[in-house]
Amino acid sequence: MGILTMTEWRRLTEGVPLEVFGVIADPSRFPALIARVARIAATLKVRAPTRIIVGLKPGPWASTAPIRLHDGQVLPPGETLYLSPLELRALRSRELDAVIAHELGHFRGPDLRFTELFAPAMRALLYSWRGVRSLPRNFMDLARLRAMMVLNGMAWAPQRAACSIRQRREFEADRAAFGVAGGADLIAALAKLAILSSTWGDLQERLLKQVTRGIGPRNLVLDCLDSVQRVAASGQRAWFSAWLVREQIAQPSDTHPTLVQRAAAAGVEAPAATARALLDLALWMNQPAESRRIEEELTALLGPAANERPC
Repeated sequence: MGILTMTEWRRLTEGVPLEVFGVIADPSRFPALIARVARIAATLKVRAPTRIIVGLKPGPWASTAPIRLHDGQVLPPGETLYLSPLELRALRSRELDAVIAHELGHFRGPDLRFTELFAPAMRALLYSWRGVRSLPRNFMDLARLRAMMVLNGMAWAPQRAACSIRQRREFEADRAAFGVAGGADLIAALAKLAILSSTWGDLQERLLKQVTRGIGPRNLVLDCLDSVQRVAASGQRAWFSAWLVREQIAQPSDTHPTLVQRAAAAGVEAPAATARALLDLALWMNQPAESRRIEEELTALLGPAANERPC
């Protein structure tokens, strides 16, 4: 756990860019999306993100870290909002607003202040851990092992504290979403995002096999949504809905509260909300005018890079 902690925090403590497969949303190509984000930022009284990155992989996120795009371009630190065309298609308007508001909620003072305060402590532990690990493997191995165990233990305590704080930050970001859309909209969006992410993982495995044979799809977003709708319209929907609410309480090492906890905070009944959301996926998909061309372009770019780069 301690070694994993050091690896996870290396990017934060050393300013290593996040590797992202995607493109910067240009105002000429995504005017409606950029206007939507600006409107929500104004409602929340936060600064609009410096850039919006659109990529294939589902799962919106926000960060202030430097970014390295798939073409090698490195973007300096700044407020970044990441979205996928899958969210633009699968989420209803208020659900998309809720997700964007949640992510922008992370740009509020406490989240950034937490990062500023926590990173130096983790940086010091990281350097100490590396120094001990670099010692020669000789008769000092026992002392070296003991030192690493102590440092791992020291890292575990702040990591656990950080997870607890991050869970609270997630609840605060959820409240930002409630100020823009309803709690039911956010919970529905989270349920849909879960099945999108699960289906995307399966789709990636098939893509790798296709690329190996020299073939590839034209639009991975539509392929993923087709799979999602088949699952949502089948008997698997009930199983998946139950799976989403199986965990009642987040573990100390979890960085996010469970869907059940977040639904309770929103005043929403989680099982019923997730069941309705998955049924909605089976019956409806959005057709954003801005999305299709970039979906095909990103799919074409991903094909040759499928064995090399994260999606």
